[in-house]
Amino acid sequence: MTDIANMPAACDDDRAIIEAGYKPQLRRSLGFFSSFAISFSFMSILLGVFSAYGFVLSKAGPFGIWTWPMVGFGQTMVALIFAEMAGRIPLTGALYNWNTRLANPAVGWMTAWILIFVYAVSGSGVVVAMMAPLQTFLGVQFSDNMAREVGVGVIIAQTTINIYGVRLAAHANKLAVIAEMIALFVFGALLLGVILVKGEAHTSLLTTMPAMGSSYLPGFLMASLLAAWTLFGFETPSDLSEETVNVKRVTSKSIVSSVLVTATLGFVFVIILTLAIPDVAAVTASPDPVSMIVAHHLGDAATKVFLVVVLLSMFAATMLNITAASRILFAIGRDKRIFGAAALTRVSGHNVPTTAIAVVAVLEILAIIFFQSMTDLFATPTILLTTAYLITVICFTRGAKKLPPTSHFSLGKWHWPVTIMAVIWLVSEVCILTLPDDFHSAAAIAGAVLVAGAALYFVAGRKSTGPA
Repeated sequence: MTDIANMPAACDDDRAIIEAGYKPQLRRSLGFFSSFAISFSFMSILLGVFSAYGFVLSKAGPFGIWTWPMVGFGQTMVALIFAEMAGRIPLTGALYNWNTRLANPAVGWMTAWILIFVYAVSGSGVVVAMMAPLQTFLGVQFSDNMAREVGVGVIIAQTTINIYGVRLAAHANKLAVIAEMIALFVFGALLLGVILVKGEAHTSLLTTMPAMGSSYLPGFLMASLLAAWTLFGFETPSDLSEETVNVKRVTSKSIVSSVLVTATLGFVFVIILTLAIPDVAAVTASPDPVSMIVAHHLGDAATKVFLVVVLLSMFAATMLNITAASRILFAIGRDKRIFGAAALTRVSGHNVPTTAIAVVAVLEILAIIFFQSMTDLFATPTILLTTAYLITVICFTRGAKKLPPTSHFSLGKWHWPVTIMAVIWLVSEVCILTLPDDFHSAAAIAGAVLVAGAALYFVAGRKSTGPA
Protein backbone atom coordinates (compact mmCIF):
# COMPACT_ATOMS: atom_id res chain seq x y z
CA MET A 1 0.00 0.00 0.00
CA THR A 2 1.12 3.54 -0.69
CA ASP A 3 1.78 5.87 2.24
CA ILE A 4 -0.45 8.86 1.50
CA ALA A 5 1.51 11.13 3.79
CA ASN A 6 4.69 10.54 1.77
CA MET A 7 3.06 11.13 -1.62
CA PRO A 8 3.54 14.47 -3.37
CA ALA A 9 0.51 16.71 -3.64
CA ALA A 10 -1.89 15.13 -6.10
CA CYS A 11 -4.64 16.58 -8.20
CA ASP A 12 -8.22 15.87 -7.19
CA ASP A 13 -8.51 13.23 -9.93
CA ASP A 14 -5.74 11.15 -8.32
CA ARG A 15 -6.89 11.63 -4.74
CA ALA A 16 -9.23 8.63 -4.81
CA ILE A 17 -6.40 6.41 -6.09
CA ILE A 18 -4.04 7.50 -3.33
CA GLU A 19 -6.70 7.25 -0.63
CA ALA A 20 -7.44 3.70 -1.81
CA GLY A 21 -3.80 2.87 -1.14
CA TYR A 22 -2.53 2.78 -4.71
CA LYS A 23 0.03 4.74 -6.70
CA PRO A 24 -1.24 6.51 -9.85
CA GLN A 25 0.34 4.67 -12.82
CA LEU A 26 -1.85 5.41 -15.84
CA ARG A 27 -1.78 8.62 -17.88
CA ARG A 28 -4.87 10.87 -17.80
CA SER A 29 -5.74 12.01 -21.30
CA LEU A 30 -9.46 11.29 -21.85
CA GLY A 31 -11.92 14.18 -21.89
CA PHE A 32 -15.72 14.10 -22.16
CA PHE A 33 -16.02 13.33 -25.86
CA SER A 34 -13.42 10.57 -25.64
CA SER A 35 -15.21 9.12 -22.62
CA PHE A 36 -18.62 9.39 -24.28
CA ALA A 37 -17.21 7.89 -27.48
CA ILE A 38 -15.87 4.88 -25.58
CA SER A 39 -19.32 4.05 -24.23
CA PHE A 40 -21.19 4.88 -27.45
CA SER A 41 -18.76 2.87 -29.56
CA PHE A 42 -18.79 -0.09 -27.17
CA MET A 43 -22.58 -0.27 -27.48
CA SER A 44 -22.47 0.56 -31.24
CA ILE A 45 -25.90 0.66 -32.84
CA LEU A 46 -24.61 -0.56 -36.21
CA LEU A 47 -22.79 -3.44 -34.54
CA GLY A 48 -25.87 -4.53 -32.61
CA VAL A 49 -28.22 -4.23 -35.56
CA PHE A 50 -25.94 -6.09 -37.98
CA SER A 51 -25.26 -8.80 -35.40
CA ALA A 52 -28.76 -9.59 -34.17
CA TYR A 53 -31.42 -8.08 -36.48
CA GLY A 54 -31.72 -11.35 -38.38
CA PHE A 55 -32.20 -13.20 -35.09
CA VAL A 56 -35.14 -10.93 -34.24
CA LEU A 57 -36.78 -11.53 -37.62
CA SER A 58 -36.39 -15.29 -37.30
CA LYS A 59 -37.78 -15.48 -33.76
CA ALA A 60 -40.44 -12.75 -33.63
CA GLY A 61 -40.74 -11.17 -37.06
CA PRO A 62 -40.51 -7.38 -37.60
CA PHE A 63 -42.85 -6.72 -34.66
CA GLY A 64 -40.08 -7.99 -32.37
CA ILE A 65 -38.30 -4.63 -32.56
CA TRP A 66 -40.78 -3.32 -29.97
CA THR A 67 -38.69 -5.04 -27.32
CA TRP A 68 -36.11 -2.26 -27.86
CA PRO A 69 -37.82 0.47 -25.76
CA MET A 70 -38.41 -2.04 -22.96
CA VAL A 71 -34.71 -2.88 -22.81
CA GLY A 72 -33.77 0.78 -23.28
CA PHE A 73 -35.80 1.88 -20.26
CA GLY A 74 -34.43 -0.90 -18.05
CA GLN A 75 -30.81 -0.27 -19.01
CA THR A 76 -31.24 3.46 -18.42
CA MET A 77 -32.26 2.72 -14.82
CA VAL A 78 -29.07 0.68 -14.39
CA ALA A 79 -26.97 3.38 -16.05
CA LEU A 80 -28.25 6.01 -13.60
CA ILE A 81 -27.03 3.91 -10.68
CA PHE A 82 -23.67 3.32 -12.34
CA ALA A 83 -23.30 7.04 -13.01
CA GLU A 84 -23.58 7.73 -9.29
CA MET A 85 -21.08 4.99 -8.47
CA ALA A 86 -18.63 6.32 -11.05
CA GLY A 87 -18.44 9.62 -9.17
CA ARG A 88 -18.09 7.97 -5.77
CA ILE A 89 -15.44 5.34 -6.58
CA PRO A 90 -13.46 6.64 -9.60
CA LEU A 91 -11.07 3.70 -9.86
CA THR A 92 -10.00 1.62 -12.88
CA GLY A 93 -11.79 -1.73 -13.20
CA ALA A 94 -14.98 -0.08 -11.99
CA LEU A 95 -17.41 -2.89 -11.11
CA TYR A 96 -14.61 -4.86 -9.47
CA ASN A 97 -13.69 -1.95 -7.22
CA TRP A 98 -17.30 -0.94 -6.57
CA ASN A 99 -18.38 -4.39 -5.42
CA THR A 100 -15.19 -4.99 -3.45
CA ARG A 101 -15.89 -1.87 -1.40
CA LEU A 102 -19.68 -2.10 -1.24
CA ALA A 103 -19.72 -5.83 -0.36
CA ASN A 104 -16.48 -7.81 -0.01
CA PRO A 105 -13.46 -8.97 -2.06
CA ALA A 106 -15.14 -12.24 -3.10
CA VAL A 107 -18.06 -10.42 -4.73
CA GLY A 108 -15.71 -7.92 -6.36
CA TRP A 109 -13.51 -10.70 -7.72
CA MET A 110 -16.45 -12.68 -9.13
CA THR A 111 -17.75 -9.56 -10.85
CA ALA A 112 -14.33 -8.96 -12.40
CA TRP A 113 -14.12 -12.59 -13.55
CA ILE A 114 -17.52 -12.27 -15.23
CA LEU A 115 -16.57 -9.04 -16.97
CA ILE A 116 -13.25 -10.34 -18.29
CA PHE A 117 -15.02 -13.38 -19.78
CA VAL A 118 -17.83 -11.18 -21.14
CA TYR A 119 -15.51 -8.73 -22.85
CA ALA A 120 -13.37 -11.49 -24.35
CA VAL A 121 -16.29 -13.55 -25.66
CA SER A 122 -18.42 -10.62 -26.81
CA GLY A 123 -15.37 -9.18 -28.55
CA SER A 124 -14.97 -12.46 -30.38
CA GLY A 125 -18.68 -12.40 -31.20
CA VAL A 126 -18.29 -9.01 -32.83
CA VAL A 127 -15.28 -10.17 -34.82
CA VAL A 128 -17.28 -13.18 -36.06
CA ALA A 129 -20.24 -10.89 -36.84
CA MET A 130 -17.89 -8.70 -38.91
CA MET A 131 -17.48 -11.52 -41.40
CA ALA A 132 -20.99 -11.14 -42.90
CA PRO A 133 -20.70 -7.43 -43.87
CA LEU A 134 -17.05 -7.95 -44.84
CA GLN A 135 -17.95 -10.77 -47.24
CA THR A 136 -20.83 -8.68 -48.63
CA PHE A 137 -18.44 -5.75 -49.17
CA LEU A 138 -15.77 -7.88 -50.83
CA GLY A 139 -18.24 -10.00 -52.78
CA VAL A 140 -16.60 -13.24 -51.65
CA GLN A 141 -17.49 -16.18 -49.43
CA PHE A 142 -15.03 -17.16 -46.70
CA SER A 143 -14.49 -20.74 -45.65
CA ASP A 144 -14.72 -21.41 -41.92
CA ASN A 145 -10.93 -21.52 -41.61
CA MET A 146 -10.51 -18.34 -43.63
CA ALA A 147 -13.06 -16.54 -41.44
CA ARG A 148 -11.15 -17.58 -38.31
CA GLU A 149 -7.84 -16.44 -39.81
CA VAL A 150 -9.27 -13.05 -40.75
CA GLY A 151 -10.76 -12.77 -37.25
CA VAL A 152 -7.42 -13.51 -35.62
CA GLY A 153 -5.80 -10.86 -37.83
CA VAL A 154 -8.38 -8.30 -36.71
CA ILE A 155 -7.68 -9.09 -33.04
CA ILE A 156 -3.92 -8.75 -33.57
CA ALA A 157 -4.41 -5.33 -35.18
CA GLN A 158 -6.63 -4.17 -32.30
CA THR A 159 -4.11 -5.46 -29.77
CA THR A 160 -1.31 -3.52 -31.47
CA ILE A 161 -3.31 -0.28 -31.27
CA ASN A 162 -4.07 -0.90 -27.59
CA ILE A 163 -0.41 -1.58 -26.78
CA TYR A 164 0.65 1.65 -28.47
CA GLY A 165 -1.42 3.61 -25.96
CA VAL A 166 -4.87 4.72 -24.88
CA ARG A 167 -4.59 8.03 -26.76
CA LEU A 168 -4.25 6.28 -30.13
CA ALA A 169 -7.11 3.92 -29.26
CA ALA A 170 -9.23 6.89 -28.18
CA HIS A 171 -8.51 8.87 -31.37
CA ALA A 172 -9.30 5.87 -33.57
CA ASN A 173 -12.49 5.33 -31.59
CA LYS A 174 -13.58 8.97 -31.92
CA LEU A 175 -13.25 8.77 -35.69
CA ALA A 176 -15.34 5.59 -35.68
CA VAL A 177 -18.03 7.23 -33.53
CA ILE A 178 -18.23 10.29 -35.79
CA ALA A 179 -18.51 8.01 -38.83
CA GLU A 180 -21.21 5.91 -37.16
CA MET A 181 -23.29 8.94 -36.19
CA ILE A 182 -23.05 10.34 -39.72
CA ALA A 183 -24.03 6.96 -41.15
CA LEU A 184 -27.02 6.64 -38.84
CA PHE A 185 -28.32 10.10 -39.72
CA VAL A 186 -27.44 10.11 -43.43
CA PHE A 187 -28.37 6.55 -44.35
CA GLY A 188 -31.35 6.56 -42.02
CA ALA A 189 -32.66 9.74 -43.65
CA LEU A 190 -31.93 8.46 -47.17
CA LEU A 191 -33.64 5.16 -46.52
CA LEU A 192 -36.69 6.84 -45.00
CA GLY A 193 -36.89 9.37 -47.83
CA VAL A 194 -36.68 6.71 -50.53
CA ILE A 195 -39.35 4.44 -49.06
CA LEU A 196 -41.69 7.39 -48.51
CA VAL A 197 -41.23 8.65 -52.09
CA LYS A 198 -41.66 5.14 -53.52
CA GLY A 199 -44.62 4.45 -51.23
CA GLU A 200 -42.87 1.39 -49.79
CA ALA A 201 -42.99 2.22 -46.09
CA HIS A 202 -44.59 -0.96 -44.76
CA THR A 203 -46.17 0.38 -41.56
CA SER A 204 -48.14 -2.83 -41.06
CA LEU A 205 -44.88 -4.56 -40.10
CA LEU A 206 -44.76 -2.37 -36.99
CA THR A 207 -48.36 -2.95 -35.98
CA THR A 208 -49.05 -6.61 -36.75
CA MET A 209 -47.96 -9.59 -34.69
CA PRO A 210 -47.04 -12.43 -37.05
CA ALA A 211 -48.61 -15.85 -36.62
CA MET A 212 -45.75 -17.92 -35.20
CA GLY A 213 -46.98 -21.13 -33.59
CA SER A 214 -49.19 -21.50 -30.53
CA SER A 215 -47.77 -18.57 -28.58
CA TYR A 216 -46.04 -15.43 -29.81
CA LEU A 217 -44.79 -14.27 -26.39
CA PRO A 218 -41.68 -16.51 -26.08
CA GLY A 219 -40.38 -15.42 -29.49
CA PHE A 220 -41.16 -11.79 -28.74
CA LEU A 221 -39.23 -11.91 -25.47
CA MET A 222 -36.26 -13.61 -27.16
CA ALA A 223 -36.21 -10.71 -29.61
CA SER A 224 -35.06 -8.51 -26.73
CA LEU A 225 -31.58 -9.93 -27.39
CA LEU A 226 -31.21 -7.29 -30.14
CA ALA A 227 -31.36 -4.35 -27.73
CA ALA A 228 -29.79 -6.27 -24.83
CA TRP A 229 -26.77 -7.14 -27.01
CA THR A 230 -26.53 -3.49 -28.12
CA LEU A 231 -27.27 -1.59 -24.91
CA PHE A 232 -24.62 -3.02 -22.63
CA GLY A 233 -21.13 -1.88 -21.74
CA PHE A 234 -22.26 1.68 -20.99
CA GLU A 235 -20.17 1.54 -17.81
CA THR A 236 -16.97 1.13 -19.88
CA PRO A 237 -15.81 4.75 -19.34
CA SER A 238 -15.59 4.01 -15.62
CA ASP A 239 -13.21 1.12 -16.37
CA LEU A 240 -10.82 3.81 -17.59
CA SER A 241 -11.41 6.16 -14.64
CA GLU A 242 -7.71 6.54 -13.87
CA GLU A 243 -7.09 7.69 -17.46
CA THR A 244 -9.87 10.33 -17.47
CA VAL A 245 -9.50 14.03 -16.71
CA ASN A 246 -12.08 15.53 -14.27
CA VAL A 247 -13.16 11.94 -13.81
CA LYS A 248 -16.01 12.29 -11.30
CA ARG A 249 -17.99 14.64 -13.51
CA VAL A 250 -16.97 13.38 -16.94
CA THR A 251 -17.51 9.65 -16.39
CA SER A 252 -20.96 10.02 -14.82
CA LYS A 253 -22.07 12.32 -17.62
CA SER A 254 -20.66 9.97 -20.27
CA ILE A 255 -22.51 6.92 -18.93
CA VAL A 256 -25.94 8.58 -18.83
CA SER A 257 -25.67 10.54 -22.07
CA SER A 258 -24.31 7.61 -24.08
CA VAL A 259 -27.04 5.16 -23.08
CA LEU A 260 -29.78 7.73 -23.75
CA VAL A 261 -28.36 8.64 -27.15
CA THR A 262 -27.77 5.03 -28.15
CA ALA A 263 -31.22 3.87 -27.01
CA THR A 264 -32.96 6.71 -28.89
CA LEU A 265 -30.96 6.70 -32.13
CA GLY A 266 -30.91 2.92 -32.23
CA PHE A 267 -34.67 2.58 -31.95
CA VAL A 268 -35.28 5.19 -34.65
CA PHE A 269 -32.84 3.47 -36.99
CA VAL A 270 -34.37 0.03 -36.38
CA ILE A 271 -37.86 1.42 -37.07
CA ILE A 272 -36.69 2.89 -40.40
CA LEU A 273 -34.95 -0.36 -41.30
CA THR A 274 -38.10 -2.36 -40.52
CA LEU A 275 -40.34 -0.03 -42.52
CA ALA A 276 -37.99 -0.57 -45.47
CA ILE A 277 -38.17 -4.40 -45.51
CA PRO A 278 -39.14 -5.25 -49.12
CA ASP A 279 -39.91 -8.93 -48.54
CA VAL A 280 -40.03 -10.33 -45.00
CA ALA A 281 -39.39 -13.95 -45.97
CA ALA A 282 -36.43 -13.13 -48.22
CA VAL A 283 -34.83 -10.71 -45.74
CA THR A 284 -35.29 -13.16 -42.87
CA ALA A 285 -33.60 -15.91 -44.88
CA SER A 286 -30.67 -13.69 -45.88
CA PRO A 287 -27.30 -14.16 -44.07
CA ASP A 288 -26.92 -10.35 -44.18
CA PRO A 289 -30.46 -8.93 -43.91
CA VAL A 290 -29.46 -5.31 -43.21
CA SER A 291 -27.27 -5.07 -46.31
CA MET A 292 -30.06 -6.63 -48.36
CA ILE A 293 -32.53 -3.94 -47.24
CA VAL A 294 -30.10 -1.09 -47.87
CA ALA A 295 -29.02 -2.42 -51.28
CA HIS A 296 -32.65 -2.90 -52.39
CA HIS A 297 -33.50 0.76 -51.84
CA LEU A 298 -30.18 2.64 -52.19
CA GLY A 299 -28.21 0.49 -54.62
CA ASP A 300 -24.90 -1.31 -54.41
CA ALA A 301 -22.62 1.75 -54.39
CA ALA A 302 -24.32 3.35 -51.38
CA THR A 303 -24.37 -0.03 -49.64
CA LYS A 304 -20.59 -0.33 -50.07
CA VAL A 305 -20.09 3.04 -48.37
CA PHE A 306 -22.48 2.03 -45.61
CA LEU A 307 -20.62 -1.24 -45.04
CA VAL A 308 -17.29 0.57 -44.67
CA VAL A 309 -18.77 2.55 -41.76
CA VAL A 310 -20.30 -0.60 -40.27
CA LEU A 311 -16.97 -2.41 -40.38
CA LEU A 312 -15.17 0.60 -38.87
CA SER A 313 -17.73 0.70 -36.03
CA MET A 314 -17.37 -3.02 -35.37
CA PHE A 315 -13.58 -2.76 -35.36
CA ALA A 316 -13.66 0.11 -32.85
CA ALA A 317 -16.15 -1.64 -30.56
CA THR A 318 -14.10 -4.82 -30.46
CA MET A 319 -10.93 -2.85 -29.81
CA LEU A 320 -12.58 -1.39 -26.72
CA ASN A 321 -13.36 -4.88 -25.41
CA ILE A 322 -9.61 -5.45 -25.17
CA THR A 323 -9.09 -2.04 -23.55
CA ALA A 324 -11.75 -2.51 -20.86
CA ALA A 325 -10.91 -6.14 -20.01
CA SER A 326 -7.19 -5.35 -19.69
CA ARG A 327 -7.94 -2.59 -17.18
CA ILE A 328 -9.99 -4.98 -15.08
CA LEU A 329 -7.11 -7.47 -15.12
CA PHE A 330 -4.82 -4.61 -14.08
CA ALA A 331 -7.12 -3.74 -11.16
CA ILE A 332 -7.26 -7.35 -9.93
CA GLY A 333 -3.52 -7.74 -10.28
CA ARG A 334 -2.95 -4.55 -8.31
CA ASP A 335 -4.69 -6.24 -5.40
CA LYS A 336 -2.71 -9.47 -6.05
CA ARG A 337 -5.89 -11.49 -6.54
CA ILE A 338 -4.77 -13.38 -9.63
CA PHE A 339 -1.84 -15.45 -10.86
CA GLY A 340 0.90 -13.38 -12.51
CA ALA A 341 -0.15 -10.19 -10.72
CA ALA A 342 3.26 -8.55 -11.12
CA ALA A 343 3.20 -8.99 -14.90
CA LEU A 344 -0.44 -7.90 -15.25
CA THR A 345 0.23 -4.61 -13.44
CA ARG A 346 3.46 -3.81 -15.28
CA VAL A 347 2.93 -0.58 -17.23
CA SER A 348 4.84 0.11 -20.45
CA GLY A 349 6.45 3.33 -21.64
CA HIS A 350 3.10 4.13 -23.28
CA ASN A 351 1.46 3.93 -19.84
CA VAL A 352 -0.62 0.86 -20.61
CA PRO A 353 -0.68 -2.64 -18.99
CA THR A 354 0.84 -4.50 -21.93
CA THR A 355 0.71 -8.03 -20.50
CA ALA A 356 -2.95 -7.63 -19.49
CA ILE A 357 -3.77 -6.49 -23.03
CA ALA A 358 -2.00 -9.52 -24.50
CA VAL A 359 -3.83 -11.92 -22.16
CA VAL A 360 -7.22 -10.56 -23.23
CA ALA A 361 -6.25 -10.86 -26.89
CA VAL A 362 -5.36 -14.53 -26.38
CA LEU A 363 -8.71 -15.15 -24.68
CA GLU A 364 -10.53 -13.58 -27.65
CA ILE A 365 -8.63 -15.76 -30.11
CA LEU A 366 -9.48 -18.89 -28.08
CA ALA A 367 -13.16 -17.89 -28.04
CA ILE A 368 -13.17 -17.57 -31.84
CA ILE A 369 -11.68 -21.06 -32.14
CA PHE A 370 -13.90 -22.88 -29.65
CA PHE A 371 -17.31 -21.12 -29.80
CA GLN A 372 -19.29 -22.60 -32.70
CA SER A 373 -22.75 -21.06 -32.13
CA MET A 374 -23.48 -17.41 -32.92
CA THR A 375 -26.39 -17.49 -30.46
CA ASP A 376 -24.01 -18.61 -27.71
CA LEU A 377 -21.50 -15.88 -28.66
CA PHE A 378 -24.22 -13.24 -28.26
CA ALA A 379 -26.38 -14.67 -25.48
CA THR A 380 -23.70 -15.97 -23.09
CA PRO A 381 -21.97 -12.59 -22.57
CA THR A 382 -25.35 -10.85 -22.26
CA ILE A 383 -26.52 -13.29 -19.57
CA LEU A 384 -23.29 -12.93 -17.62
CA LEU A 385 -23.11 -9.16 -17.89
CA THR A 386 -26.74 -8.83 -16.80
CA THR A 387 -25.85 -11.01 -13.79
CA ALA A 388 -22.88 -8.75 -12.99
CA TYR A 389 -25.12 -5.69 -13.27
CA LEU A 390 -27.68 -7.29 -10.94
CA ILE A 391 -24.98 -8.11 -8.37
CA THR A 392 -23.71 -4.52 -8.52
CA VAL A 393 -27.14 -2.94 -8.13
CA ILE A 394 -27.92 -5.17 -5.13
CA CYS A 395 -24.57 -4.27 -3.55
CA PHE A 396 -25.35 -0.62 -4.21
CA THR A 397 -28.65 -0.88 -2.32
CA ARG A 398 -26.92 -2.49 0.66
CA GLY A 399 -23.63 -0.62 0.76
CA ALA A 400 -24.13 2.90 -0.63
CA LYS A 401 -24.36 4.32 2.90
CA LYS A 402 -20.72 3.36 3.45
CA LEU A 403 -19.65 5.96 0.91
CA PRO A 404 -19.37 9.73 1.35
CA PRO A 405 -21.96 11.88 -0.45
CA THR A 406 -21.11 13.07 -3.94
CA SER A 407 -21.48 16.58 -5.35
CA HIS A 408 -21.25 15.42 -8.98
CA PHE A 409 -24.11 13.00 -9.69
CA SER A 410 -26.63 11.67 -7.20
CA LEU A 411 -30.03 10.07 -7.57
CA GLY A 412 -31.18 11.80 -4.40
CA LYS A 413 -34.87 11.19 -3.73
CA TRP A 414 -35.02 8.96 -6.82
CA HIS A 415 -32.60 6.48 -5.27
CA TRP A 416 -35.15 3.83 -4.31
CA PRO A 417 -37.55 4.16 -7.29
CA VAL A 418 -34.66 3.86 -9.75
CA THR A 419 -33.04 1.01 -7.81
CA ILE A 420 -36.28 -1.00 -7.54
CA MET A 421 -36.99 -0.60 -11.26
CA ALA A 422 -33.40 -1.58 -12.10
CA VAL A 423 -33.61 -4.76 -9.99
CA ILE A 424 -36.97 -5.75 -11.49
CA TRP A 425 -35.63 -5.19 -14.99
CA LEU A 426 -32.37 -7.12 -14.46
CA VAL A 427 -34.13 -10.12 -12.88
CA SER A 428 -36.59 -10.13 -15.78
CA GLU A 429 -33.77 -9.92 -18.32
CA VAL A 430 -31.91 -12.86 -16.76
CA CYS A 431 -35.11 -14.92 -17.01
CA ILE A 432 -35.72 -13.87 -20.62
CA LEU A 433 -32.19 -14.82 -21.61
CA THR A 434 -32.05 -18.19 -19.84
CA LEU A 435 -35.51 -19.82 -19.83
CA PRO A 436 -36.25 -20.20 -23.61
CA ASP A 437 -34.95 -23.40 -25.19
CA ASP A 438 -32.81 -21.46 -27.66
CA PHE A 439 -30.81 -19.97 -24.80
CA HIS A 440 -30.30 -23.11 -22.70
CA SER A 441 -26.84 -23.76 -24.16
CA ALA A 442 -25.78 -20.17 -23.44
CA ALA A 443 -27.20 -20.41 -19.92
CA ALA A 444 -25.26 -23.64 -19.29
CA ILE A 445 -22.02 -22.01 -20.46
CA ALA A 446 -22.74 -18.99 -18.25
CA GLY A 447 -23.30 -21.28 -15.26
CA ALA A 448 -20.03 -23.10 -15.93
CA VAL A 449 -18.20 -19.76 -16.08
CA LEU A 450 -19.60 -18.78 -12.67
CA VAL A 451 -18.57 -22.13 -11.13
CA ALA A 452 -15.08 -21.86 -12.62
CA GLY A 453 -14.78 -18.30 -11.32
CA ALA A 454 -15.73 -19.34 -7.79
CA ALA A 455 -13.17 -22.17 -7.87
CA LEU A 456 -10.43 -19.88 -9.17
CA TYR A 457 -11.18 -17.34 -6.45
CA PHE A 458 -10.58 -19.93 -3.73
CA VAL A 459 -7.31 -20.93 -5.40
CA ALA A 460 -5.89 -17.52 -6.31
CA GLY A 461 -8.16 -14.70 -5.22
CA ARG A 462 -8.38 -14.93 -1.44
CA LYS A 463 -4.74 -14.05 -0.68
CA SER A 464 -4.17 -10.41 -1.43
CA THR A 465 -2.92 -7.06 -0.24
CA GLY A 466 -5.97 -5.27 -1.64
CA PRO A 467 -8.79 -3.57 0.25
CA ALA A 468 -10.86 -5.74 2.56
